[in-house]
This record gives sequence, C-alpha cells and structure tokens, in this order.
Amino acid sequence: MKYPTFFATWLLLLGLLVAGCQSDHRHSPSASPGLHVEQLEPGVWMHTSYNTFDGVLYPSNGLIVREGGHLVLLDSAWGAEATEELLAWIENEIGLPVNRALSTHFHDDRTGGVAVLEAAGIPVWSHPMTQRLSAEEGNPVPPNALSGIEAPGSTTGFGSLEVLYPGGGHARDNIMVWLPEQKILYGGCAVRELATDSLGNTADADLAYWPQAISNAQATYPEAKVVIPGHGEPGGAELLEHMHALFEDSGT
Repeated sequence: MKYPTFFATWLLLLGLLVAGCQSDHRHSPSASPGLHVEQLEPGVWMHTSYNTFDGVLYPSNGLIVREGGHLVLLDSAWGAEATEELLAWIENEIGLPVNRALSTHFHDDRTGGVAVLEAAGIPVWSHPMTQRLSAEEGNPVPPNALSGIEAPGSTTGFGSLEVLYPGGGHARDNIMVWLPEQKILYGGCAVRELATDSLGNTADADLAYWPQAISNAQATYPEAKVVIPGHGEPGGAELLEHMHALFEDSGT
C-alpha cells in the first residue's frame, strides 16, 4: 500500500522539477549563453544579456519596441552569440521583423552584435561620434549615423521614438531614447540603477558634463514614468535624481 503513495509523490516532484527547469530555461541567465527577455509593457520588451569580468556576472539591458508590424531594437545583446540568440528569440516568440537597430554608445555591450544585425539585413544607427569612437576602440562600427543630435540637449526622430543626445556622461557619445506612448526613457549607461552606490566604469566618462547631461534629460522628459538603465533594474524618475546623489558622493 505504500508504493502507490511513494510513486505518486515521486511523479509530483518530478513534474515540479521539470516545470522548474523549463522556467529556468526561459528566465535564468545561467540556463543559456546569456539572455533574458521580459515584457515591460504591451509592445515593449527589455532584453538582458550577460558577461563575466573577474568572476563577476554583469547584466546589460536593451529594448525591443514594436512599431505596427515591425520591431525596433535598442542596443544589441552583449556580443555576437547573445545577439544571435536574441534574434532567434524574437523570431520564435514575437514573430515580427526587426527593421532597424540603434547603438546608444560605442562600448561593446552596445555594439558587440552589430555585425550579426547587419548580416541579418537590419540597419544599425548611432550617434556620429559612436562611429569614430567604435573604430578607435576596435569595436564593431554602426554603419549609419543619425543627424541633428551633435549638440548636447538636441533630439531627433527615430520612427515613433525620439533620440536625445544629453551630452557626455558615461561616454562622450551616449544617447537616450524616449518612448512617448509609454513614457519610458531608455537612459542606457548614462543612468545607473537605484541599487548602485557608484558611477561604475568611468574610464571613458565625461565626468565634468555628466551631471548636466542628466539635468538635460530631466528637463526634456519631465513626464517620464519608467527609466531604464544600461545595467540593472528599471525604476522611475527617481533614477535620474539618484544620479545627482552619486555625483555628489563622488565629488563630480
């Protein structure tokens, strides 16, 4: 009489284990080469890929935005392999074509998949400075340059989206993207997550102008409801205020 109970329990546990493994495959960065995709709003997904430095796993965010019958990709995944996985995920899970992409500055967490995107027939755009800095750094170079955003605080249209060049910050060429329908500001690496207590990697930063760059973003998009950093968890407009606290703490 004990065996049926034992096997029923064993089958239940096995079922939970399988379900847990399936869930991990979709959502855990350790279950794949490094990709996680989360829907933030109808038609807006945040993709997160990962890289390891000195034994520490770092996340890197980007966005997928639906425009009618196609998609716009904000930043490639972190590297060619992760970008290939991202395109496969988009094809399997969303099923719409990506008709253009944007790199928000020249570092390889933003440009590492440019060649993969171009090979897939997806034109990649960037700030004109990003092209030069990418070439100097030896990173993949986005082949198309936006115009009209050379001056700090300037904006330009990118389909239904708006691109802001707030001025130098985390990098001299960092740009931000505004989603007007959802009131989402994709701040990229110019914005740090709320949990962090440092400015992160400042090797290529414009420390003198960065506070003003954040102020430019606040002045341009005071109605922002969601702010997405380049690394870590999204938040609200408090992420921009948090940047000023970090500047003060760091003496910037």
